[in-house]
Amino acid sequence: MSSPEPANPGIALCLSGGGYRAVLFNAGAVLRLSEAGLLQRATRICGVSGGAIVAGLVAVHWSRMAVDGFSPDAVRREIIGPLRALASRTLDGRSVVGGLLFPRSLTEWVSHNFDRELYRGVQFGDLPKAPVLSIGASQLNSGSRVVFSSEVRSRSGALSICDPSYPVTDAVCASIAMPPAFPALRVSESNLDGDARAMQLADGTLCDPLAITDAQDCQTLWVSDGGGALVEEESLDGKLEQAARAMEMLQHSLRLPPRHALLSAFQGGRHSGAYWSLCAATADYPADTCLVCPPGRAAELAALPTRFAAMSDDLQERLVNWGYAICDIALRSWFDPSLPHPSEFPYRDRGL
Repeated sequence: MSSPEPANPGIALCLSGGGYRAVLFNAGAVLRLSEAGLLQRATRICGVSGGAIVAGLVAVHWSRMAVDGFSPDAVRREIIGPLRALASRTLDGRSVVGGLLFPRSLTEWVSHNFDRELYRGVQFGDLPKAPVLSIGASQLNSGSRVVFSSEVRSRSGALSICDPSYPVTDAVCASIAMPPAFPALRVSESNLDGDARAMQLADGTLCDPLAITDAQDCQTLWVSDGGGALVEEESLDGKLEQAARAMEMLQHSLRLPPRHALLSAFQGGRHSGAYWSLCAATADYPADTCLVCPPGRAAELAALPTRFAAMSDDLQERLVNWGYAICDIALRSWFDPSLPHPSEFPYRDRGL
């Protein structure tokens, strides 16, 4: 009997979540990885939903950050700055001015804004060979997983779209699409007879809640979970509010099995790495807490709705601070206890 294949020694950074809440939380984690000298060690970056927005931007600006040695200043300039500018605008419902001036669909409106603010026309073929970028979506037609990637390979149980001319923006838009707020993205797929059929793609969270499926061959996983908490709602009168609530409940339940499997894989030694969550508390981790993170303040951030509605500077900075702080505690708890303690929050005057 042949022995099992050894695990790929690579390191995957997996980013998930929803809305601007997850975008800014994950951006804070990327900043902490940079400050700890770990970001440049990633060999694969995987993203779904709000995490796909960050994953795509990190890949697009990887070479620019490399020039500056992946310094925190480079991350602030290339990642956090553009994401904060985006999070200051409302995109999950056409603004009055945008709706009047932009003649096409809501999906095209969002894609236009993402490309202008973040990805600037970059295609998968323009990305560096390493780290590999994988962005997950869900095919509504068949219920199967779809992966847009800069790496050409077959994937069991998933459709791989590895076209080097495919825009990063469109892959991200497919990963965040969640009807009815965002219509599904239509993509053409050629069958064996050469005919094209239209697929409808939606939020990658539906098939891969933690963005870890495409990273299973890596030995080390850094998993940043930007999913929010399920809190009680007093009133759900409108159909759109009810649909959004039902989707939040579904996404919350979908996260539980893969999270349990991931933690079991860490405990059993099948993977090394660390997991941190927007819904966590510092008391969940054995490492000492060097930044003041009141549980009530963290819970307020986890309770934010999954929206792409403009966020105040206060909320933006608190989310970045929380992603930074909980990433640090998770890394020092489970990955490398010798990492130096951070001295202050990225936005020191804001706290949590």
